[in-house]
Amino acid sequence: MKIEPVIRTAGISDAAEVSRLLKSAMLTYCTDSGIPSTMLEAMTESIESVSDRISRQTCLVAESGGKIVGTICIKSVPNPLVYSFSEKTCRFLEECGHSFYISRFAVTQRFRKTGLGIDLITRAVDIAHGAGSKCVLLHSAASNRNMVEFYGKRGFELIDSENSRGYPRGLFANFVK
Repeated sequence: MKIEPVIRTAGISDAAEVSRLLKSAMLTYCTDSGIPSTMLEAMTESIESVSDRISRQTCLVAESGGKIVGTICIKSVPNPLVYSFSEKTCRFLEECGHSFYISRFAVTQRFRKTGLGIDLITRAVDIAHGAGSKCVLLHSAASNRNMVEFYGKRGFELIDSENSRGYPRGLFANFVK
């Protein structure tokens, strides 16, 4: 009998394992995106920083065989305009209002293309929509065809692209229909 990964809310005690998973998954993300790993904040953040995020945001982990094999974080962003965006994005966000933002999404190599990533992103979007948000936002490298396609199939639309981090980053949004 195959045991599926169990998705649960992350705890502070998961921080070290989540950190290792993120760094491993981000190496693949960098390769697939054609960007150096030194450009990603996730590659250098400390376990304390991961712990802090877990304590302040809704962070989910997928666990299989006692190991964390997937993770995703989502946080409420009452005013996404506090971030620096292009004029096009600012106009878009003014209409969105209260949104949620997804970050630190990763699945270990062994569980990619098994549906686990779909389960994690669906759960995160459901949390946001359940809290009354009409818009869920995330960034991804616009050059990463796999992720752009993955997000598109989950109802995310490319809203804008910018280069503030030294590579083309797309802002994607998912709306309540």
